[in-house]
Amino acid sequence: MGEVTPPNWLIPGFLADGVTVIAGTHGVGKSTSLVPLCLTIAGIAGHPELRPRQWRHVCFCTEDAGQIKRILAGIVGFGGFGINAETVRERFHLVEAKRLNPAFVAEVAPTYREMFSRTIDGVEVPPLTIFDTKSACFAAEDENSNSESSLLMATLKQNFGGMSVWLITHVAKASRNDTSGLTARGASALEADANCTAFLTAEGEKRYLVLGKRRFEPRWPELVFESHLATVPAKDAWGNVEMVPLRWSTAAPPETSRTEAKEQAADDARRDEADAVRCEILDAVQTAWAVGEPLSRRGVRGKVRRNVAAVNDMVELLVCESWLVEVTVPTKERTNNRRSSFLVALITPERMVYMESGKLPDAKQVIPASWKKAPIPLVPEPESTSEENDATEEDISH
Repeated sequence: MGEVTPPNWLIPGFLADGVTVIAGTHGVGKSTSLVPLCLTIAGIAGHPELRPRQWRHVCFCTEDAGQIKRILAGIVGFGGFGINAETVRERFHLVEAKRLNPAFVAEVAPTYREMFSRTIDGVEVPPLTIFDTKSACFAAEDENSNSESSLLMATLKQNFGGMSVWLITHVAKASRNDTSGLTARGASALEADANCTAFLTAEGEKRYLVLGKRRFEPRWPELVFESHLATVPAKDAWGNVEMVPLRWSTAAPPETSRTEAKEQAADDARRDEADAVRCEILDAVQTAWAVGEPLSRRGVRGKVRRNVAAVNDMVELLVCESWLVEVTVPTKERTNNRRSSFLVALITPERMVYMESGKLPDAKQVIPASWKKAPIPLVPEPESTSEENDATEEDISH
């Protein structure tokens, strides 16, 4: 059976060695998130639980070296890890990507192994090589060709034998944000032949690197990223100074799972929505009463342009909590049967008195003129003339 050995970890408890395909949507922040993670593997920065026992060199092949340099500048200058640029240059090696045949690109593997492998207590620690992105580094006639993708993966495994490779690519357009439905763009052989797959996904303001297929049991199935931003002055090619934003993200084991975080975010959103409805109802009732045109429950639904059921439920809750009170209009005073009662809003002192005594402030018990019938005016008796008076007196005398 042989002796049981743990995986060869790049990131302890999360990601092992081999060829890993990492996919994400356009603009999700693949480089922004993965460059700092590479510095963790290089033992320079990052969450303590994610740092390997033995750091390794990183060779980062990219189509946009300027972006990577800005990310590194942000981490070195503002990341709070107490690192310097010289240490980064010693362990993190930036390579300009050129779109070449996979076999030609893979010829650098022996050079990388010779230049950047470390030997610790007789054990080789080979470098990690990142190709960002697949389309920028490898020429292909048809990215949907399984034969071409299989050849690419075989070339990486054979030439980079014993070394770890990250192949960064994009997700298929038809994929959902739910990682269970995400796939890397192109032929299925790309994922099928990988040792591991991972997906960088957005959940609100947060980013998650979620493991897909793998040949090991991770301690964490995903990492959560926190975004950081700093701005520094820099000169352009003509010596003009402008403020340049530096953005990077740092990874950490999640305190809660992505699913739990998503459920918590949904709960928070529901509470925020309920608070908004609550405030709108109280404001509408108070404003209408102040101008002498108080609102019934029906009137509230007309003023607060939100889900009718949500408005009804919130009005009922506010009445139960005595923040709203229904004032009954006496039957004889009602203008019509629909206007049998209106709502008044109570401020905290009024509410406390009402809950203790059941008594509303006098002003809020008054039925406004707009809610009751106008009084019937009394018809005055006609004044009698002097001739009529004389005639009456004569009649009496007879």
